[in-house]
Amino acid sequence: MTIMTNADRKELRADIDKVNADARENWDNQTWRRAMAQEMAETIREGFDHENLLSIMTDVENAPFDGRITVSEVRGLKAHWVARGGYIEASTLRRQTMELPRDTIGFHLVEMEQKLLTNFAETQSTMIELGGQRLDAQVNARVLALFQSAIDSGHPSYVSNAGLTLPILNDALREVRDESKVNEVAIVGRSTMTHQIMDLLLGASSNGGGFIPESNEDMVRRGVLGTYRGAPIITLVNHKDDADVSFFPNNELYVIGRDASKFAFWGGMYVKEYSELDAWYWHYIAQRDFGGVVHRPERARRIIDTSL
Repeated sequence: MTIMTNADRKELRADIDKVNADARENWDNQTWRRAMAQEMAETIREGFDHENLLSIMTDVENAPFDGRITVSEVRGLKAHWVARGGYIEASTLRRQTMELPRDTIGFHLVEMEQKLLTNFAETQSTMIELGGQRLDAQVNARVLALFQSAIDSGHPSYVSNAGLTLPILNDALREVRDESKVNEVAIVGRSTMTHQIMDLLLGASSNGGGFIPESNEDMVRRGVLGTYRGAPIITLVNHKDDADVSFFPNNELYVIGRDASKFAFWGGMYVKEYSELDAWYWHYIAQRDFGGVVHRPERARRIIDTSL
């Protein structure tokens, strides 16, 4: 943790006062307000893109707002052994195509103008931080909810046991890799599950049972604590909604092949800000389109610890 000196605090205070003064002076300037809103949106989007773990867990595509994204599989082509000069039987290609559905995710903040302009810098900083966190949590929750729906209790990829064991984890990794075509597999869950892996590995042998600490600082900061048998162990932040309810259960662990699913973002972050004409309330709205499918659930495993 960085310790601030008195000089650092004075410099920070001066920067905050400058931002607050700038906001009060330009609040009625529509050009300044549009630029301010867009700058906030870009900061939220950059933070959201940086923090989100989708690129490790799944195939992610970014498309223009009016783009169409599909998942296709082509089958039917066969090769045949024949005598020299013999007739080679013809094949017919069959293409199966699925278009990714899309929804819109966003947030809408309302604040009194007097309160906002009293300390604009702090309010702006809080909005950027919480906006990114909420978007990140909701998108990850949507992804994992789709995996839950695709792998219900009757699915062959559903594994239930009182406690997590290394044989269960090893079987899941082996089976997912056997089904996957890209051999990129991730282990995903909250710390209540991923830390069980650490305990099991450190207790399995003096060298950690195959656990490799992750040396990339950015990966560690994003929640990737290390790798086991070549699969990154991703610990999800226990984000909670405004009712203090966790977005993701504490007793589920996923072993996910990157080609088990596909997700996409359409366009960038779209924002709108305005003040009510007949009141003193300011509104800030931000939204982005997102969607995806889990089209190969056999390339994933959902492990439930019934003891939690």
